[in-house]
Amino acid sequence: MTTPNFTVSTTATANDIKLKDLVENLLIVLNEKEKDIIEKRFALHNQPKQTLEQIGKKFSVTRERIRQIEKNALKKLTRNAQNTNLKILNAYAKEIIKKNAGIMTEESITAAVINTLPNISTTEINELKLALALDADLDKIPNTINYEPNWRLKTIPFQLIKEITQVGIKVLNENNDIMEPIGLATKVLEKLSQKTDPELITNTLRIDKRIKFTENNSIGLKTWRHINPRTLRDKINFILAKENKPLHFVEISNLITEYQFDNKTVNTQAVHNELIRNKDFVLIGRGIYALSKWGYSEGTVSEIIEKILAGGRVLTREEIISEVLKQRQVKTITIYLNLKNKPYFKKVGKDSYTLVK
Repeated sequence: MTTPNFTVSTTATANDIKLKDLVENLLIVLNEKEKDIIEKRFALHNQPKQTLEQIGKKFSVTRERIRQIEKNALKKLTRNAQNTNLKILNAYAKEIIKKNAGIMTEESITAAVINTLPNISTTEINELKLALALDADLDKIPNTINYEPNWRLKTIPFQLIKEITQVGIKVLNENNDIMEPIGLATKVLEKLSQKTDPELITNTLRIDKRIKFTENNSIGLKTWRHINPRTLRDKINFILAKENKPLHFVEISNLITEYQFDNKTVNTQAVHNELIRNKDFVLIGRGIYALSKWGYSEGTVSEIIEKILAGGRVLTREEIISEVLKQRQVKTITIYLNLKNKPYFKKVGKDSYTLVK
């Protein structure tokens, strides 16, 4: 076995960290099989990550045997990493995690480290993940059904993480609508079996795949269509609710494309067809649609006037125009012509109208 050329320095700084060189030199402590397995499991040297089963087939052993070899190899690397400048990198990483209450998604911590340390680039992200795995003070939850891959300080027990996410989901279900982080954290804290930092609660909820943080940092459940739209109707509802004003169908289509909800191609005609056939949406002008829950009524300008004058009401032309414009984006002359030319409206006095009985 080649003797590794460890060069730990007590005066080294972030500028001295050359990650690929450090990892490559550290791997010398492993035998060939261990090194091959670590390289494949962590996708080093730009190769795709391989499963335990895939590697087991290469060596004609079981996946459990590969898991055992990987575990032992990581222990060996962890012991030796303390004699290299990797400990400087991990000191930065731990400080970042501490400032985020002790837990972060893997995507967030790797991005933060790359942003902090000038010599590390996105091409070294897999080497960075290996470096984090060699720190005895950190624990990783891998990618699971419920959790995004994440890193936390070992002082935070997994049982607390699990309890926070379970209680968080329960509180959101009880509230049945989005909540602000501080409000949700306060409610969760009341129900936890132990006291903890509200920021830890919020950051723990970020790792849960069942929970969604909106772009304005409100928190809800991914099953809620008003914050995580799935169908085209959901997406139109989301856009109109977010913009909080009627929009032309082309603009709605463009905004759906901009939001990239699921990276599906958006067809403007399909958007228009959905607006036409769905009663959640009301045409209030030339191609302009609003949400019916905003109080807009279906129908032509003439039908809107009929509803306004229902019950024997007598209103002036200006009053009628004002009421119609609350429901439709049309020109004043259009309303006037409907009053004048439709047989079911009659003039009363100089400038008032009522329905023909």
